[in-house]
Amino acid sequence: MLSRKNWLTVYAGLALTTAICAPYAVQSKTEAKPATKPAAKVSVLKNVTVTVTPGTIAKTVTVKTIPAVANDPSGPPFMNGEPEHFRVTFDNDKIADYSGLGDRQLLVYPVAEYGKLFKGKEKAQFDKTILNLQTVISKKDDGGLKELPALPAIEAYQVFHSHVKHLLFKQGKGIAYITCYAQDDATINNGDFFYTYQGISDDQKYYVSLCIPVKAKGFPKDCPSKKAKTILNGLPSSSFTPDLDQIDALVQSISVK
Repeated sequence: MLSRKNWLTVYAGLALTTAICAPYAVQSKTEAKPATKPAAKVSVLKNVTVTVTPGTIAKTVTVKTIPAVANDPSGPPFMNGEPEHFRVTFDNDKIADYSGLGDRQLLVYPVAEYGKLFKGKEKAQFDKTILNLQTVISKKDDGGLKELPALPAIEAYQVFHSHVKHLLFKQGKGIAYITCYAQDDATINNGDFFYTYQGISDDQKYYVSLCIPVKAKGFPKDCPSKKAKTILNGLPSSSFTPDLDQIDALVQSISVK
């Protein structure tokens, strides 16, 4: 039988052995991973080239890529957002960052990116604009539309359209017409109307919008809108400055590829 002294010695030995043999926790050293940079957004316009031959309309053209502008549903005009797009200006014209219809310029928008900017009623209106343009192009008839399709949006209504013509550009087709926008039933004066071309590429990827201000020879001052349309319809292309045929030639030179 072990004495108390020997028992304590054995117990102490067992405790020491247990302590030596017991496993111990090993703290793994985790190295912090370097922060990853978000992937750069690839422009949908990266491999796209826009060219145009101005002919007699201008001496020089400048093509720029314009950054996207987020849509603000609470502010005018309706559908005020714009995707990244091309802007072609003529003779170094100074144009505001956001400009609606009527300024002398050519705009080329990626259709899918444009549509992604809108929701609800604005998305419905955008889709309707694209569908109306496709319908007018395919039927070669305005279908009795009170307003022909046009982008970008403008805070006014289309008073009239005249000299409607179907034209092709290098990779697509569209419609050209003379029009005027107003916010009320005001009279029309020379310089209030402009030539516009609204087209879409054959692959449905790109929307083309051209605006060229024009004046008509002998157009009366303070002309009522209905009379204005009748007068303009009766004028030949050569009675406009610039000549409408020359603008048509510019349209047919547009290339988006």
